[in-house]
Amino acid sequence: MCHSGRKDSRRPHHSPRIYTSSVMEEIFFSGEAIGPTKPALVLLCCVGAWLAICSSSFGAPISKTNIQRTLELLKEESKALYEDYNKTEASGISPDESLQLPCFSLGREALTNISGLKAYLEEVKSLSKNTVDTTKLTKRLVDISCLNPLNVNISRPQKTDSYTKKTFILSVLKKFSDCMAEVQAKDNIC
Repeated sequence: MCHSGRKDSRRPHHSPRIYTSSVMEEIFFSGEAIGPTKPALVLLCCVGAWLAICSSSFGAPISKTNIQRTLELLKEESKALYEDYNKTEASGISPDESLQLPCFSLGREALTNISGLKAYLEEVKSLSKNTVDTTKLTKRLVDISCLNPLNVNISRPQKTDSYTKKTFILSVLKKFSDCMAEVQAKDNIC
């Protein structure tokens, strides 16, 4: 704890390494922290909190257990979303086999593939006017990405009629589900 060195009998002794919010408030507002100490403590608290919150987005390694669990959830959720859409919205419609969707892979091309898949899933959500909620899938892809996915351009349906939209949505959901069914977890993605 930084203070002028005088003992204050009103305050209980705190460990020098533990700064609870009450101790920090007492230091900041008591006037005991003067000179460069006060800004340094503010900076220390802000940077510490910022690093704790953002550390995973700066390339902190993702554990194999987390990767495996996220991939399992992606497999289950993508299959369920495809099957549900096929039964409720696209009954009798066949997926477009010519649609080229990047398949998820682990390794150097993971960021590029995750970026492409994320763009396709966001387009599905947009074309369905949010009735096909792909938010969980895109979030899980971002969670296992080493870096923030890039914004990429994808091929969208040229026609905007209902049949074309449904075919596109069904095709993306099927390809993504099939792709996720084949993925095996590795020690890392990056």
